[in-house]
Amino acid sequence: MQDIHRARFIRLSCLSWLLVFFMFSDAYGEDANPKTVESLRGMNYVVVSPRGPGDGGDFGPNTPNSKTSGIQEALDFAKANSKDVYIAGGAMPKAFAPGASYSLHETLRISCFQNFRLDGGEYVLQYDQSTGDAIVIDSLMSSRLKFGIIVSQSDGAVVRVRPQTKGPDGFTVVIANTLEFNALVGGGSVYPDHKQAPKGIGLYLDGSEGPIVSNKIYATEIIACDKGLYLSCGNSPGKSAAIVDNIIEVPFAHLCATHLHIGDATPAEICKNTLLANINSEGIEGSIGARIFAKTNLFTLSFAQTAPNKNIVFEAPALDNQVTVMNFPNGYTNNAEHPTNRIVSVKPIGFAVPTPDVPPSGTAIVNRNPYTIEVLILSSGSVSGWTLKDANGTEQTISAGLSSGQTISLEPGDAIQVEYTKMPAWRWRAVR
Repeated sequence: MQDIHRARFIRLSCLSWLLVFFMFSDAYGEDANPKTVESLRGMNYVVVSPRGPGDGGDFGPNTPNSKTSGIQEALDFAKANSKDVYIAGGAMPKAFAPGASYSLHETLRISCFQNFRLDGGEYVLQYDQSTGDAIVIDSLMSSRLKFGIIVSQSDGAVVRVRPQTKGPDGFTVVIANTLEFNALVGGGSVYPDHKQAPKGIGLYLDGSEGPIVSNKIYATEIIACDKGLYLSCGNSPGKSAAIVDNIIEVPFAHLCATHLHIGDATPAEICKNTLLANINSEGIEGSIGARIFAKTNLFTLSFAQTAPNKNIVFEAPALDNQVTVMNFPNGYTNNAEHPTNRIVSVKPIGFAVPTPDVPPSGTAIVNRNPYTIEVLILSSGSVSGWTLKDANGTEQTISAGLSSGQTISLEPGDAIQVEYTKMPAWRWRAVR
């Protein structure tokens, strides 16, 4: 066991050294370091380099007849020969001038790997087609994929994760993987003299053909997309469609029309996912922070600019989601049919929540706020009894009056009904 741990430590130490000293910058015209390439090959990597294979790498932009700068050929070779892939990177020499850069003239497809590693430095992948997806990831199990910056002007996805075919173990699934992206850049433009509307999808988790389950996904930045992060199972009757138990982090989601689009109007198993994001539309008109259709997911979000009441939008199917918000300047819209979604604000809401009128005697009123409400009784009126109904439909009747200063707690989706001959008075307050 000690030998196994020692071997893992040596491998990680070598990778750390390579990430610091790997000099492949095409912008500076340097060739691949032969010793570095041999070290990578010794760790079972196939090497893609900025001027490969002419600069000493195994594949690269000079790979004959390649439409993907040799990357597709490297992936195919790795799959056929049980190898991993390393894509060499390189720092930007000056502002907006890419260092190591690779062009994609057609969709790059990563298909049916198990126990596979795609590693590398920081680089730019530029998809130059106006339609289609830049990268599509098919069935994948127990693998680690690390990408640089991926840029697309297409109306498709920058990265689409869509299990479609059976992997080596016979399952159509994306499960137990770690996916990491430096940045996913859509077709919008941020420059005042050349503005263009957000376009395409940044990261599209597409569970329409097979489940996407128990993965860790990290995209440092998603920018300039119509939909930044999109989770969807489509309408796939009879298929094992699900997106479940994933952990997804986007520290910087900005300049998108909809930054997080979680689920669709059609019912699907998109649940038990944990999502973290910082969101800022930076002035995109009508922008939405998080549009939620799914159920039983856990969010930690912070917002800057969005359209009014559009930091969070709970759509009709949304159910039992919890959103912890650190900054929440533009509020929410609640279209949920069953209003059991919950917002937990770091900053207190308190009496800022609207107080509804007391309904007619014997008429129930539902707490449609995504907060736990404390109903403060201001005056008792002439009440003979009152009934609480929880969001699950269970009722409890109290055959007694109300008292001034009394408080009654209503969770999201709870209802209260009061029987009276003289109307009581109340005020509602949101509590954490």
